[in-house]
Amino acid sequence: MKHIILRVLVSLFLLMPLSSWAASKSCSIKYNLTGWSFFYKAYKGTGVVSCTNGQSARVSLVLHGGGITFGVGDIDNAKGKLTGIKSIKDIYGTYFSIDLHAGFARAAEARALFKGYIAGGGAGVGGGYNLGFAFSGLTIKP
Repeated sequence: MKHIILRVLVSLFLLMPLSSWAASKSCSIKYNLTGWSFFYKAYKGTGVVSCTNGQSARVSLVLHGGGITFGVGDIDNAKGKLTGIKSIKDIYGTYFSIDLHAGFARAAEARALFKGYIAGGGAGVGGGYNLGFAFSGLTIKP
């Protein structure tokens, strides 16, 4: 399972636009998500964003989308990174998200995020029974 997650993360990293690497600031995010999917995917959660310029914020997350996706799950202590950030205010809004997830009792999830010149990704593990991929909108709110 670890090898699958590593392959997915490397693939998602290669999907990031090259312009995002030129930015001088980046932010990391630690988050928890809980939800369900049956072709339609709906997850909610919370997180903490910390940027290289010292700014940080507590955020709420809402994810809605669809794809070939089935199951329920909760992802705990997932980690991600956003690049191309000029100010912490840039993190807020809706990102286009490509999600991959799989698990039976122990679930794993990985996603790539894109919003304008901001790109990123995240991955985590948790509990649940799910399988699939989805194209979603992940909204980060204060």
